[in-house]
Amino acid sequence: MNVREAADRIWAGYRRGEYFPPEVVGRLSFDEALRAQLDILERRLARGERLAGWKIGLTSAAVRAHFGTDRQPFGHIMESGVIASPGEVALDDLVVGCGVEPELCVTMGSDLRGPGVTTDEARAAVASIAPGMEINQKRSGGVTDFELSVADNLTQWAIVQGPASPVTGGFDPDSLRVTMSCNGEVRADVVGRDVIDDHFVSIATLANVLGAYGRHLEAGQRLITGSFSKHDVSRGDEWRAEFAGLGACSVRFR
Repeated sequence: MNVREAADRIWAGYRRGEYFPPEVVGRLSFDEALRAQLDILERRLARGERLAGWKIGLTSAAVRAHFGTDRQPFGHIMESGVIASPGEVALDDLVVGCGVEPELCVTMGSDLRGPGVTTDEARAAVASIAPGMEINQKRSGGVTDFELSVADNLTQWAIVQGPASPVTGGFDPDSLRVTMSCNGEVRADVVGRDVIDDHFVSIATLANVLGAYGRHLEAGQRLITGSFSKHDVSRGDEWRAEFAGLGACSVRFR
């Protein structure tokens, strides 16, 4: 199965509200999966949707070990999937359910083109950082196929963004403490260095991986740089992510 055929099958499934087509399971390499994802992105842009930014996947050593790879895929974020905090989401809109993850939401101040982007260059290119969350649609239906998940945009559905702050020289993502609460009950309390890669390393990685596929990070684009914790969602939940020294964001699911 070639890249275009895989993208055709995935795209046709989207239009029917069906995901992870069985005829594509086990048929894609990592490279083919990223190219199929970009093919699907172009279809979205062609019908008038707007690209808001990108995400980088596999942002901890533990997750990379779980998947048995050091290669990190990208995903794309559409403008229609950017929700200002405090946000509200109707679970019926997701159809197949979802999860939520606290993540930093980064806004680029200048373009960044790979290959060869360094961590220092990534930090200098960032304009602001905000507390955020990613909402992931549970599209796999229990199918385990990492490459198909990459082609399917890494389960991305939306992001929630809180108020942004300029990046200062003293900002240390490794020391960032993040508390995730549901309906007032703390569900996770973690420090960056214990659970996730340095975020500026992840931004450099994202720029370099995109560069290999003819893409680059653009000024004004928003990025999410990896999950601090992962949580299932139920109707009636109100989730709040607090990033020490940075602020908070929240979303309610109805």
